[in-house]
Amino acid sequence: MGYVVLVDSSCDLPCDLSQKEGIVVVPMPVSIEGKTYNEGIDIFPDVFYPRFAEFKELPKTSQPNPGTLKDAYEAILAQGNEVVAIHLSSGLSSTFSTAQMVRDMCSQPDKIHVIDSLGASLGYGLLALEANRIVKKANSWEEAESEIFQVRQNMRYVFTPDTLDYLVKGGRVSKTAGFIGGLLDVKPILHITPEGRIEPLAKVRSRKAAMRKLVELIQEEIRHPEDQEIGISQAACLEEARALAEEIKKNVPVKDVIISDIGCVVGSHTGPGTIALFYQR
Repeated sequence: MGYVVLVDSSCDLPCDLSQKEGIVVVPMPVSIEGKTYNEGIDIFPDVFYPRFAEFKELPKTSQPNPGTLKDAYEAILAQGNEVVAIHLSSGLSSTFSTAQMVRDMCSQPDKIHVIDSLGASLGYGLLALEANRIVKKANSWEEAESEIFQVRQNMRYVFTPDTLDYLVKGGRVSKTAGFIGGLLDVKPILHITPEGRIEPLAKVRSRKAAMRKLVELIQEEIRHPEDQEIGISQAACLEEARALAEEIKKNVPVKDVIISDIGCVVGSHTGPGTIALFYQR
């Protein structure tokens, strides 16, 4: 018997990486103009972002279907394994509370460990990758849980959207923050707090300055870079993400950089042009 890590698709792990690591990904729904799609199954970033400007209203997202979640948990249990279910931040979504409810409906709830990632996108994905490594070598769940919580506490989420409009319309940042950003024509740097909520971190005058600020932040804050795979996720701005990765590698001796798409769930709220950076501090 072992542990199987399960995530929802808002972790934005590249598909080949999650498959290679044996991480189970449960799709999250995205509703676009009245039609509901399952992320990673029938809606993908390469189709989603080119259409974004044409949407008459912002796409809507919700937690995974409880039945789908229960089936995924039970399938892992049926193989004789315990479930390590890591879900999108409770500060951004009701997915975590839904997962807790579903756990209690399952045949062996004591073998389902539900964890609030307190994050989103690839930073949450990096947490899942670390958790997957931790459970493979831990002597007990208590030991594994303690290590996973330590990684979660150290994970840094910083990002710069092209505009605050989508986050404001979706209720993820205050209208005041959005108004100030538009008034001064600044590029905001945002972060996810230790409580799992989005808050402003800094403001700069241009996109180039925003990229420089991300490099400065990781230089100042990263812990043991030589041991870290850091993450960059991007929404329809791959070349900028690659340039950011190269600039970081010039200045910080990181072990590796994983670049992923910001998926349709997270991208529904941040919009195209968003770049995010994730590392442990």
